[in-house]
Amino acid sequence: MRAMGPLLLLLTTFIWGTAFLAQKYGASELGPFSMTVFRNLLGGGFLLACIGARRIWGARPAMEGRGGVKYAIGAGFCCGVPLFAAMATQQIGISWTTPGISAFLTTNYVLFVPLLAAIATRRLPSLRVWICAGAALGGTYLICLAGGASGRNLDTLGKGEVWTLLCAFFFAVQMMVVDYFSKKSDLLVMSAVQLLTCSVLGAPFLLLPGERALLAAGGLLKAWLPLVYCGVFSSGIAYTLQNFGQARTPPALAAVMLSLESVFGALSGYVVLHDRLTAGQFAGCALVFAAALLVQLRVKRD
Repeated sequence: MRAMGPLLLLLTTFIWGTAFLAQKYGASELGPFSMTVFRNLLGGGFLLACIGARRIWGARPAMEGRGGVKYAIGAGFCCGVPLFAAMATQQIGISWTTPGISAFLTTNYVLFVPLLAAIATRRLPSLRVWICAGAALGGTYLICLAGGASGRNLDTLGKGEVWTLLCAFFFAVQMMVVDYFSKKSDLLVMSAVQLLTCSVLGAPFLLLPGERALLAAGGLLKAWLPLVYCGVFSSGIAYTLQNFGQARTPPALAAVMLSLESVFGALSGYVVLHDRLTAGQFAGCALVFAAALLVQLRVKRD
């Protein structure tokens, strides 16, 4: 079913879009590596429980893959390395910038992915994909930054913005790696290993003085709610949905679909926190939605 991939990515962006405020609150109580390690430990544990339940019930994997369990474990590790780099740099960046700026700069992966795809395949994506990527980025700018929507202007790049741009690049790398492995793997196993890899890679950084101080001050207890949301939903469920969605969607098109994250982030703030959205922000939401729809149209060159 051709629409299944985009629908799964749409649900992924809804979960991610509502996670920015949880991440911001978590950053006030936990260090960036603590947040990364424990959210992915929760997410990986949740997926291991799902794998165990699948075995007990005798259910077949939704996508068994041709590589077997060992292949899926190796694939999960390869996906987990760039994902750890992306999550850690995003969490570091959001400590020094606003959620709006973080959301906008993270969405730069819509430009990095077509570039990486062109390098990997030696074939440029169609003009339509580039136009949609630019429209999605422009719409995200209107949502996150236009009219001071972020609470500050992005006149210069501070250290928070630089870290977040690095995060966007690493997310693009992760999307390309997922695209490579997702069509051959048991995606539930791959997703679990991906998240547990993030936890293992981040664990040594918990010994840093800043991380230890916040943990000693009871940061885990104070941030338990954002940790559970980011762990079970944003990591465990959403990254699994991303893997299933990307198995059915080309990477450049998937990147544009995933840019809807900024739309859901803005709309969740409007609904839950009663944030005021300007006409420009509503226009930005419409622009990103239009880009996500247009990029799905069939063109021979794609």
